[in-house]
Formats: sequence, structure tokens, C-alpha cells
Amino acid sequence: MKRPASRTAPADSFALIAPHYDALMATVPYARWADYVSQLAALSQRLISPGTSLLDLATGTGSVALEFAARGCTVVGIDLSEPMLVEARRKAQERQLKAEFICSDLADFRMSATFDHGICLYDSLNYITDPDSLKRAFANIRTALETGGLLIFDVNTVHALEAELFTQRSIEGAAVRYDWVSKYDPKARISSIKMHFEIPTDDREFTVVHRQRAYTDAELRSFMHHAGFTDIRSYDAYQISPPTPMSDRVFYVARAVERKK
Repeated sequence: MKRPASRTAPADSFALIAPHYDALMATVPYARWADYVSQLAALSQRLISPGTSLLDLATGTGSVALEFAARGCTVVGIDLSEPMLVEARRKAQERQLKAEFICSDLADFRMSATFDHGICLYDSLNYITDPDSLKRAFANIRTALETGGLLIFDVNTVHALEAELFTQRSIEGAAVRYDWVSKYDPKARISSIKMHFEIPTDDREFTVVHRQRAYTDAELRSFMHHAGFTDIRSYDAYQISPPTPMSDRVFYVARAVERKK
């Protein structure tokens, strides 16, 4: 008999899926993601190479952070979900890779050192649904970067959330079965995604609700500019061409400007 699905999501909406997250994401080509991020950095005349210090924001279970650690980068990952970081630390130990993982809110963190570059992937910034909190996150990230350092991140576009692209279900025989239904509120610009999961290996199921905000290009550029970033470039996801009105994911690259004295 299956255990009953949880009626409400915990405050940490990733806590229940954390032990199964890597199985859920098994088909994601993390090495190619790292290649693409490195390509975008090179297009802005900066390199991510052995010895580069990298801050991985909303690192999750650390898959990209550990990919860069394996390439010789000095990596620190930050995430709000401690259960996700437990998995990241376990993977680092198993792979004998050096990386530090810190539990903190992007809207309220401080680092004791500065980094060459920062990355934030897989639409993580969409989860910051309060615009003022996103402004603080950008300001905190700027403080954590060296002058001239790059911030590289991606977002789900307004089009993606309006089109309910989160509504999807797993393929037959998936290690983690899921059925997601999204509902977009155009006035609030918030997408609420009801995510039902079934874990066949331990005969368990649960439901959580994730929320993402649709930010316009103009908003993001304004927030970054006021936080201390310039030379802001945008790309259609995994391409080097500019985004179009039908792009569902966009990558941004922004350079940290010199602080005013």
C-alpha cells in the first residue's frame, strides 16, 4: 500500500524531492551546461578555467558546482534548501571533489571572500517571487564578485510561464514519476505549479507547490544595473543568438562594475 500523499508542501519546497532529485534530473547534460556557461564567459572576454573562483548560486544538489570543481575551479555553492545541500556534500565526498556548500537565502547572504564569477542556473531566480528580494539578491551577488567578474544566469521567460510550459508528466518507466500542472496568474505574474511525485523505489508519493514569477527583460536589466552590473547581454538558451519573443528560456551575462568610493 502506498503512503498517503502529503497534504501541504513544507516551507522548503525542495525538501521532499531532495533525496530523489538527481534521479529526476538524470537526463540533464550538466557537462554541456558547464561548457555553455564557459562559452558565454568567453564571449564576454572572461574565462572560466582551472583556478577560477566560482560562486554557484541556488546550487541545488551541486551537480554544476561539482562539474566545475572537477575542471579545477574553486567552487562555493549556496542554496536555501539544506536537504538539497546534504546531497551535494555527499556527492562531493563520493567523487573526492573539493567544494563548499552553504545554506543561505540569496536575498540575504554575505561572503567573506570575493569570487571571479557567479552563476545561477535552471530558472532559480524565477523562484524569487518578490521583486524587492530579487533586487537584494542582485546587490548581494555584486558584493560577492570581483570588479569585472561576470554573473551568468538563466530565467524562464514571461512567454514560458504564460504558455504553462511547466504542465508536463514523466515518461513511462521513469525512476521518479511526476505529474505537474501549472496555473499562471497574469495580474500577479505568478505561475503556481502543483507537482505530484511518485517514488517507485520506496512506494511513496507526495505533492508540493512551486511558484515562479515572470520577470520582463526590462525589469531584469534595471535590477542588475542598479545593483552594479553593466555590459548586460542576453542569449536564447544554449545558443549564441539573441532571444526572440518565443524564447522560453534566456541566459544573461552581466559584468560587475567598479564600486563607487
